[in-house]
Amino acid sequence: MNKFSVILLTAVLCLVPVSSNAAAGKTPASAKKLRVGLLVDKGSRGNGVFHLASLIAHSPQTELVTVMGQDIRDGKLSSLDVLVVPGGAAWRQFYAIGPAHISKLHDFLRKGGSYVGTCAGMTNVTFGKNRMNLLPFVPHRKATGSTGQVTVEISKEGAKLLGIKPGLRAVRYSGGPIVYKLPSARVEGKGDPIAFFKTSVTRPGYDPTKFIGSPAILYGTFGKGKVIATSFHPEYQEENHDIMLGCFYAVTGVRMTPVYPKKNFRPVRVGIVTSALIGHGPVKTMLDLERHPDIDLHYIMLSEINKGWLRHLDFLVLPHADGALTKKYMNTPYSKKVLTEFLNNGGIILAGGNAADAVADHKNVKKLPAKVDFKKYILSK
Repeated sequence: MNKFSVILLTAVLCLVPVSSNAAAGKTPASAKKLRVGLLVDKGSRGNGVFHLASLIAHSPQTELVTVMGQDIRDGKLSSLDVLVVPGGAAWRQFYAIGPAHISKLHDFLRKGGSYVGTCAGMTNVTFGKNRMNLLPFVPHRKATGSTGQVTVEISKEGAKLLGIKPGLRAVRYSGGPIVYKLPSARVEGKGDPIAFFKTSVTRPGYDPTKFIGSPAILYGTFGKGKVIATSFHPEYQEENHDIMLGCFYAVTGVRMTPVYPKKNFRPVRVGIVTSALIGHGPVKTMLDLERHPDIDLHYIMLSEINKGWLRHLDFLVLPHADGALTKKYMNTPYSKKVLTEFLNNGGIILAGGNAADAVADHKNVKKLPAKVDFKKYILSK
């Protein structure tokens, strides 16, 4: 090839447009997405479930699959790349799967599957009765504190695994496990802490310095699989989403880049109750509402109700979920008072299926079927 041909070829190549996906660091449409299962059975509840579902569902690199205990018992873990166990009640999550079927999770990991846990999801990786026994750590008894901001320090090794900067971070803590490593290996999995608590995480009346330095993030292996779990909730706050996304990166090598729906001017302000989540339906409802450009969606736990969040909402959605728990949360004396004020001030409650039994009759309460398009009622106002 002569000199003129080389120059001409170089000029032509410079004119070829670069793929917008490649330029933006996005996954091409043809690339295989990671199938990420989120446990939504008994024990998985609270805002964290929706935050995790949103991060996964809005990332072009991942496909969200909601998972019940029965799905695991039926062997459906084999169709997933990652299992995510969120916050809530660890023992309920364990029994939702069933003690006789935890071996299916072990097999999933041995073959190269990944596990990501937060709060209760970290309790479940530890060793002991009614635990999944994935990593050689044990929770201290009666060590956990209450909801609050705490400081954790991410080690240099941890930062490299997560793909973020090391150092101190302020994070949301809500009674996650405070663990110590077993002196001898009694668990098949192997692991170490990669972040540590730097402020007190004990209950009132305990030595506030006792558990400073305890593990805040655990990382390890189980067979060919990888396991990571946080005692705190990095999914709750946008400023800590890099930690949460880093957890997925540590166990899969895939960098997730969530792209959230744009909102129109002055969208309707809607809250969705998260305290009694069970089943595929609530997550489906949340994503359906969150994706609409005219709806500004907020996740609402009992604590948000009691802190006055309803004053900022036009609608409160109660999806069909755990009817008994919904009734319990909606009928505390203070909640009933706040809900009545919300309704009397023009707020509207939309209750679907068994959630309808959790709220009293009122002109602004709409009791709807379990499978309902809430958008129809929200956007008609």
